[in-house]
Amino acid sequence: MVQDTIQSVSAVTDVPIPKLFDFLRVPANHVRMDGSGQLVSADLQPINAVGDVFTVHVNNPERGEYDVENHVVAFIPDAQIAWLPASPGKEPSGLRWEWVFDVGAHGETIITQTCDWSQASEDYVATRRLPMVTADEMRLSIRRLIELVSSTIRLT
Repeated sequence: MVQDTIQSVSAVTDVPIPKLFDFLRVPANHVRMDGSGQLVSADLQPINAVGDVFTVHVNNPERGEYDVENHVVAFIPDAQIAWLPASPGKEPSGLRWEWVFDVGAHGETIITQTCDWSQASEDYVATRRLPMVTADEMRLSIRRLIELVSSTIRLT
C-alpha cells in the first residue's frame, strides 16, 4: 500500500512470531536482512523497551556514509516495534519505521513493515527522496527476515 506519506508492505509466513521478533529486536540483524543494501553496521545490544536508542551506520548512494540514532517509540513483545531516526544528538526527523506482527485467520504470521513520513517537516521532505527505500526493497527485507530466521540453527 502506498499513500502520499506512508509506504507499507506485508507478507505471510508460517514462521512463529516470537522467532521473527527476537531476530528483529537485535539491530545488528537489520544489516543482514536489509533489502536496500544501505545498512553497513549496527548495535549488537537488543532493543528491550520504548526509550531505547540504537545506532546504525548507513551508506546511502545520495548522501554518503553517516550514522543514524533510532529512538524506539513502540515496543510490544511479539507484536510491534517502531522507531524514529535522528542524526546523532538531534531530535528525530518525523520519519517512522514500524514492524507489526499479527496472527492470521488460519494461524499464519502476517508481517507488515511501514515507513511513515507524515510527521516529517517540510524542510526534511524537500531535501530527501522519500520514501528512502522502495516497496520492493522493503519486501526483500521481510523475505530475508523470514529466510534468516527459518535457517537459524540452535545447538543444544
